[in-house]
Amino acid sequence: MRRSTLLVSLTTVLAIGFLVKLGFWQLDRAAEKQTLFDDFATAKNQAESVDFAMLPRQTQSLERYQPVQLTGTFVDTYLLLDNQIYQGQAGYHVIGLLSANDRPQLVPVNMGWVPVGLDRTQLPQLQLPSDTITVKGWFYHASTAGFSLAEQIVEPNGPPWRVQQLDFAVISDTLELPIATFVVLLSEAEDYGWPRDWQPQVMPPEKHQAYALQWFSLAVALLIVVLLVRRSITKTKKEGT
Repeated sequence: MRRSTLLVSLTTVLAIGFLVKLGFWQLDRAAEKQTLFDDFATAKNQAESVDFAMLPRQTQSLERYQPVQLTGTFVDTYLLLDNQIYQGQAGYHVIGLLSANDRPQLVPVNMGWVPVGLDRTQLPQLQLPSDTITVKGWFYHASTAGFSLAEQIVEPNGPPWRVQQLDFAVISDTLELPIATFVVLLSEAEDYGWPRDWQPQVMPPEKHQAYALQWFSLAVALLIVVLLVRRSITKTKKEGT
């Protein structure tokens, strides 16, 4: 009995410790996401953007959501990033490819959202600016994670090219185009493009905090159950003596 009781107690302590650890992990994630949202809010409030020609070629060193501007001309083809939701509707993000001054690669510019339409086999035919233009927006490293509606990252039968992820290494190889590995999010203040309201595409900190509360609540509930069971066992033993 003693060995059995010790095993149960040890398992209970480990379970409670695990639940508490999950709770603190969620709090850490909430703090990380809050920093992400704060960084983006700070970047959007910056009045001055940096000329892209003045930035280093190695963009990995750039700050998250660095306000930038760059001048160039959009090439004829563009990408449609699939499975993008805006105001409850399914659609695409339009990714224009800018041939920018002093840049050897085409710079992807997220120009906003368009609806998917009634027939997914018919891709939106859009008109991008044809003249030399100065793009203002925010530097962003796109994530290659996410839900996919097709097996191929780049679907055939373009242009335009419907893509499931912004994996620019694969897109560059498939389309045989030199495409940079980052995105510029077109500023909402620009009078061209399509509807856009940029926010970090991550779970908000409030949800992580709610999950943390759930894990802590489970740990407390388990502790209460264990204490009640032990109290009941002790009381039963006393009554039996």
